[in-house]
Order: sequence, then structure tokens, then C-alpha cells
Amino acid sequence: MKGGRKSQVAISHFKGQQSTAKGSGKKRDRQAETKSVQVLLLLIQHGANGLNLLEAQHVILVEPLLNPAAEAQAISRVHRIGQKNKTLVHRFIVKGTVEESIYKLNKSRNTSLFISGNTRNQDQPVLTLKDVESLFTPSAIPESGEKPTGSLMHLPPSVAAVLAAERRLMERT
Repeated sequence: MKGGRKSQVAISHFKGQQSTAKGSGKKRDRQAETKSVQVLLLLIQHGANGLNLLEAQHVILVEPLLNPAAEAQAISRVHRIGQKNKTLVHRFIVKGTVEESIYKLNKSRNTSLFISGNTRNQDQPVLTLKDVESLFTPSAIPESGEKPTGSLMHLPPSVAAVLAAERRLMERT
């Protein structure tokens, strides 16, 4: 979908809180153009809380979060009681990047939480050293039950040093 000045798609955005004096005039202007807005760009931090978007049909996620509950809550802003249209969720993930690693990590976590039945504190996941290592090693990301490889050669030096020190401590005990 094309957007911007040259296309016929109206784009609006929301950056968070505005002061009442500054934002009240803009609010009236926005109400007048509400019918023409076809795209609303929101940061997930602002769009996930307390905002219902019943007119929306598509949710486009361009970066995965380490907290999948925040993504689910942002999607729920559109897919709510009163929504008359189908809600479609689109996810853009670039292969071989940290974003792909985060997506796979979240996917494997959700599966393991579902299988174990341990859904308590699902909003605040804890990252283990293996999880952190897997974020920086796209080729060594565990797929539902696989173990990551032991090579630290492709990691940034600071990350590799921390992981190597942790491994030495584990071997001593």
C-alpha cells in the first residue's frame, strides 16, 4: 500500500501525550478530518494502552517486542467487542536479523508456557543467557526444543566475553 503526499491515502500519526493548550486546537482539526484518515501510525507503547480503534481493520507490526503480551494488547485495541470488520494482523520480519531472533524466541516461549501450563507472570518474561545468546546468533536460534550451538565467534566481543565467563562459572560448579 502506498502512502504519503503523492498518493490519495490520508495518513495521520500519534506521538503520545500533548499539552491541553497545544493539543485542543489540533483535536478539533482532527475531528473534522477523521472521516478522511485511512492510516494511523502509532508506536506500540502508545497504541497498546487505553485506546480503542474500532474503525481499523489492519494491524501492522514492524518490530517484534520481547514482551509478546504488549503486542497482543496492541492488537486487542483493534480486535474488540463492537468491531464489525475482520481484523487482519500483518507482521514484517527481516530474515537473519535480531528481529527474527526475537520473534522465534517469543514463539518458542509461548509454546513452552502453553505446554507447561506456567502462564503466571507471562507479562514479565525473564531472559536467560541462552536467550540473549540466541538473539545475536540468528543461525543458532532454537526451534521449539532444539539446543543452541556453542560457538561464540560470531557474537560481538562484549557479549561473547560475558557468555564465556558465565560458561566457565557453570563448568566449575
